[in-house]
Amino acid sequence: MSSEYYCIGIMTGNSLDAVDAVLTHFAGDKMSDICGHSIEIPQKISSGFRRLKEILAQNDGDIKTIANDPKLHFKDLHDAYIRLVTQTVNELITKAKFAKNKINAVGFHGQTCYHLPPSVATQGKQANTLQIGSGQMLADLIKLPVAFDFRSDDLMNGGEAAPLAPVHNQHLARDLKAKGIFPLAFCNGGNTGNIAIIYDDKVMGWDTGPFNHFVDYLARHEKNEPCDFDGKYGKQGHINLSLLKELFDHSVQTQNQENFLLKNPPKSSDPAWYKIIPELTDPDISFADRIRTAEFFSAYIFAYTLRYSPIGTPNHFLIFGGGWNNPVILSDFQNLLHGNAPILPEHKAIFEKIKNPSSKIEWSDNYGYNGKYMEARIFADMAKCLLTQEPFSYPETTGCKSPTVGGILVYPGGNNTQLWSRAAKGW
Repeated sequence: MSSEYYCIGIMTGNSLDAVDAVLTHFAGDKMSDICGHSIEIPQKISSGFRRLKEILAQNDGDIKTIANDPKLHFKDLHDAYIRLVTQTVNELITKAKFAKNKINAVGFHGQTCYHLPPSVATQGKQANTLQIGSGQMLADLIKLPVAFDFRSDDLMNGGEAAPLAPVHNQHLARDLKAKGIFPLAFCNGGNTGNIAIIYDDKVMGWDTGPFNHFVDYLARHEKNEPCDFDGKYGKQGHINLSLLKELFDHSVQTQNQENFLLKNPPKSSDPAWYKIIPELTDPDISFADRIRTAEFFSAYIFAYTLRYSPIGTPNHFLIFGGGWNNPVILSDFQNLLHGNAPILPEHKAIFEKIKNPSSKIEWSDNYGYNGKYMEARIFADMAKCLLTQEPFSYPETTGCKSPTVGGILVYPGGNNTQLWSRAAKGW
C-alpha cells in the first residue's frame, strides 16, 4: 500500500458563505497543503438551503417526502450545488497547476441540513443525520474518484456522527508534539464551535454550541451585513449579564428541551436548536449591547466547555475558523481563560477551575496549517483514510461503539444514486 497520497477536501459549512477546497499531500504521518481555493456561494443557493433546513426542521428531517414535492424544487437546488462544487474543484486544480491524474480521491462532505444524534434522539425517535450531495454526480463531472457520506457509518455504529475534526487534529498534532506544542486544544470557530483536546496518545472532542450563529443573525437582520466585520459593532457595546444568562439558559435547546450546554460529551449540536430568544432582539437593549453580548456568549461557552476536559485547561490553544477573525470574541476567550472576564455567579466555581494564566492562543496558520482550509482538509484526510481503511472516529470523539472508518467511494461512470447520506431519517 502506498504511503503517499494526493487528496482534495471540500467543505460547505452551516454559514453557507463559500465552497472551500484544498489539495493536500499525505506522506506517511505528514501532511502539507499544496493549494487552496474558495468560491462564494450565490445567494440563490444559500437561501435555498436555509429554506430547506427550515422545512426539514418542521418535518423531522423527512427528506424523502420533501425531495419528492415538486413545489420545493429540491433537485434543482441539489444540482446547482454540485455544479458549484465542480467549478471550485476544477478551478483549484488549474490554480495549483497540478496533474489531475495524480489525485487519488476527492473528499466531499456535502451540506448538513438536519441532525438528530443519539444523545437527543429519545421518545422513540431514530437517530439520523442528513448531508445533501451526490458523490456520483460530482465524480462524473470532475472525472475523479469521490469519497463522500462520511457521517453515516459513525451514526450507524452508535456515534453522534460529529464532530469529525478531532481525529484530523490528532493527525496534525503528531508534528506539533515534536515542536513542544503539546498537549493542546484545537478550537474551531464557525457557525458552530467545536474543540479537540489532544493529550498523551489520545484525543477527545465535542461541539461547544453556537459560535457565529447569533452574531451573524443580528448583523444580517438588523444591519443587512453578513457578520460583524472586525467586531465593529461589538466594540461599541457592553456585555449585558442578564442577556448572557438568558442565552446560556434558553438559547441552545435540543429537541427534548434540554440545555445542550449542560450535556456531557461526547455530544454534537445542530443549528436548528439555536433559538432566537426574545431578549436577543429586545429593542429596549441597544443593538451594540446585544451583539456585544452575543460575541461574549460565543467565547463564554467555548471556555465553559473546558470543564469537560480530561486534562484541565491546556497551555496551548490553536484556533482556526472565520469566527476567530472577530477580535472581540478572540479577546474575550483569552480573558476568560486567564480569569479576567465577568462570569455569571452560578459559574464562578467552574471558571475558577478552568482558569489558566499560562494558556497561549495562536492561529493554526503559525504552524503551517491554513485555518481557512482546516475544515476542508478534514475531508481530504478522511478520503485518504478511507483509501487506507483507517478509522476516523472513536468512542472518545463521537461515542461510537468501536473505531469507525467513514465514507463510501464512487468512481466516474458508476451507478450510485444517493442524493443524500445513508443515515438520513428512515435508514
